[in-house]
Amino acid sequence: MSSFKVLLCASAVAMAFCGSSYAQMVDGSYMGVGQGKNGDITVQVDIKTGKIANIVVVKHGETPMISDIAIKEIPAVIVKDQRFPDNVSGATLTSEGIRAAVADAIKKAGGDPALFAAVSVPVKTSDKIVKDEADIVVIGTGASGMAAAVRSETLGAKVILLEKMPTIGGATALNAGTLIATGSRYQREVMKELGDSPELAAKDIFRAGKNRNDPVLVKMVTERVGSVVDWLIDDMKIPYGPAATQYSDHSASRQLGVTGRSVNFLNLMREKYLGMGGKLMMETRAEELIRDDAGQIVGVRATMKDGSTLDVKSKAVILASGGYGAVKSMLPKEMSNYVFYGLDSETGDGYRMGTEVGADTINMDLVKMYPQGVETVSGRGLAATASSTDTMKKSGAIYVNRNGKRYVNERGPLGEITDKTVLQPDHIGYIVMDAKAFKEYVAKSLEDRLVQNEATILGWGDIVNNGYPVLAKSDDLKTAAKKMGIDPAGLEKTVTDWNKLVKVGKDTDFNRPITGGLAEGPYYIVEQKVRYQTTLGGLRANGNMQILNKDGQAIPGFYGAGCVVGGMQGADSMTAMMNSWAIVSGFVAAESAVAAIK
Repeated sequence: MSSFKVLLCASAVAMAFCGSSYAQMVDGSYMGVGQGKNGDITVQVDIKTGKIANIVVVKHGETPMISDIAIKEIPAVIVKDQRFPDNVSGATLTSEGIRAAVADAIKKAGGDPALFAAVSVPVKTSDKIVKDEADIVVIGTGASGMAAAVRSETLGAKVILLEKMPTIGGATALNAGTLIATGSRYQREVMKELGDSPELAAKDIFRAGKNRNDPVLVKMVTERVGSVVDWLIDDMKIPYGPAATQYSDHSASRQLGVTGRSVNFLNLMREKYLGMGGKLMMETRAEELIRDDAGQIVGVRATMKDGSTLDVKSKAVILASGGYGAVKSMLPKEMSNYVFYGLDSETGDGYRMGTEVGADTINMDLVKMYPQGVETVSGRGLAATASSTDTMKKSGAIYVNRNGKRYVNERGPLGEITDKTVLQPDHIGYIVMDAKAFKEYVAKSLEDRLVQNEATILGWGDIVNNGYPVLAKSDDLKTAAKKMGIDPAGLEKTVTDWNKLVKVGKDTDFNRPITGGLAEGPYYIVEQKVRYQTTLGGLRANGNMQILNKDGQAIPGFYGAGCVVGGMQGADSMTAMMNSWAIVSGFVAAESAVAAIK
């Protein structure tokens, strides 16, 4: 949402109802609970003289940065207008959770939440045109856009950075902030990895991407990422270290993680950008790329928060606007079988703007999927991949299908686990844990701020999708299986067979490294649904991140970075590669654009 709409009672009759609702509420402080994206949101609502006097969000597990504006502004607007406001764009589920929590408190105070429903009076759109100019305009503030903006500024360019949302970060704010260190000083000197190379990294990338990768982009990333990592660590002082979870997709020790996850990376890069004099315009939605008579991109037309039109004249544009995962009509039909975990703001704006000026596209049928989603909100998958992966490394937990049978090496590459999960009945798997394994699952979930506490995870047992809960707990394995819709006899046999393999010390079924078996109950079973967010297709680019037309020629003045550009990942990506691609492509796009305009 670009701004909160003016919220008024529709008529004198409505005002009368409003007054009666206030009179019904008893003064005092009331706690209310509502369902957010990542779990319960708890608020305290203070009632004075029959009206809402104050609202405080006292507990939540929502994603930092993405939820911040909703948590700050929605309670303030409710207090000011005594009405529920519209959702904050990009934080729909958080917004709904806060409203539900306040409604719960209103009921406890003796009021009727329905009488606080918003009546929106349309705000007249401004017809004002604002003009500005810069050397480079960057569209989007995810990892690719921030990298492009900061690098452009360090090279002496005047930059304007546009973001349509009220917060920076885009989909990057959802990830852990990992990237590969191939060829960097840090990898050699700190990680002591001397066996890695651009060629080995490329081999891994092509394997994961099922050879549908654009070789030009793969070569660029694997050869440039080392110097980009050195720039981030040595020059920008971004606090990277070895990633907390090392995934088996990689053939060398190369996975880095940033302290504080991507939220910290984004905030630090924003500080760097603004500190160098960069201009950041929030809630400003790019609508159109401006071309001159020769077809060169010479600026951007955007819509500002107040409805004004912004025309920015520039020498180059770097499009870093993200993907289109939230637009079902643009996705392959099979994605309807899986759960979305991204942002409502992933609407393909950049794809539309690029194709309108003649950009070619690649791999539009491909979407990045993960195997361990947990559907805590209908149609939405909580990103619990790290929780499941860490549990498999530290315990004897197993994955089974609806028949109760193991179907994959639980410690294999994520792409393989995804592909095998897709093939199971109803495209779903289950992680089966004993008490020790569940302790690891909870610990990782808390470390990653996936949930507020263990009680939130246990509460998944009360969430029912298609007749079965998200989680089942029981001292008896068969009882837990029956609750989840898993064949009880099949699961019991599988666990018995698995424990026999553990005693022998070799997994002859799937060649998984042995890390323990499953003890006696209590047992915990959690669904593992295929989830998606990131689109792998997009505009076509060359190794300088220039966007290409359908004849394979670079469109003058037009560069791309991150998910709006397709091809690098192929049909799938290794862990850390989406973020690596975003940052490296943004860095290279900036260097190419600055070199071209000098």
